[in-house]
Amino acid sequence: MKNDKKMTGCAIFGLLIVAIGVLFLAINLGWLDSGLRQIVFSWPMIFIAFAIISLTPLSMRSYWQTALWTVLGVFFLLPRIASVYPEMLPGIDGDFARNYWPVLLILFGIGIVLYILFGKKRFFWTKKHSADGEHSWSFEYSCEKEYSWSSEKIEGTGGIYVRDVMFNGHDDIFLEPVFRGGKIDVLFGGVKLDLRKTTLPEGNTYLKVDVLFGGVEITVPENWVVVSKADVLFGGVVDKRSQIVQDDQSRKLIIKTDVLFGGVEIR
Repeated sequence: MKNDKKMTGCAIFGLLIVAIGVLFLAINLGWLDSGLRQIVFSWPMIFIAFAIISLTPLSMRSYWQTALWTVLGVFFLLPRIASVYPEMLPGIDGDFARNYWPVLLILFGIGIVLYILFGKKRFFWTKKHSADGEHSWSFEYSCEKEYSWSSEKIEGTGGIYVRDVMFNGHDDIFLEPVFRGGKIDVLFGGVKLDLRKTTLPEGNTYLKVDVLFGGVEITVPENWVVVSKADVLFGGVVDKRSQIVQDDQSRKLIIKTDVLFGGVEIR
């Protein structure tokens, strides 16, 4: 599966290169208007390329990221289009970006509101067993919401940790004997999760972390095997453990992270 995703991403990148070559050839041979060169081969098209790439399996797989790159690309392309084809956009001149950049702030704010209203769903990984003894992982949905400041000791959850934070913070200590994974969703807030008083079951345990303008700190025992799989845009995922002793390779914590303007620390 992982190789298939890489091949798909590489194939899309290859198609972008082919498309660029075809456009160059068409303009050079006069098949397309030479004025398109100033539009297609300009720096704002980098945003459009990022928007296309963000839809591939190598990206954050997030419509929010695609929308961000698309809006930025279109905004800065409009003056260039107007300069080449003034009859198409008569109300746009060279001062368009300087005068209307607050529109980007307005759209960004609307996007945050829409994300809060419609994008905050709670999912967590669960293991499903088949009759032949094989197992697979899938997401389950929970309708519960938690929006209060707290410092809690977490137990009685069946080993599953789920925390949804908006404009606040949580400092949690997980006390159940076995940690079976979960989901952390942060928007303009923070979560500290201490896993040093629990253990991992055999096999892979998944913790999904989504951060938008916030931070998550996960503290784990020194002997845990932790695998980080991160998609980051304007942020970072850092493993700050000073000493890592990975004795038991049969138990792994896999942290799947999507970060936009935020950070995740593993301690």
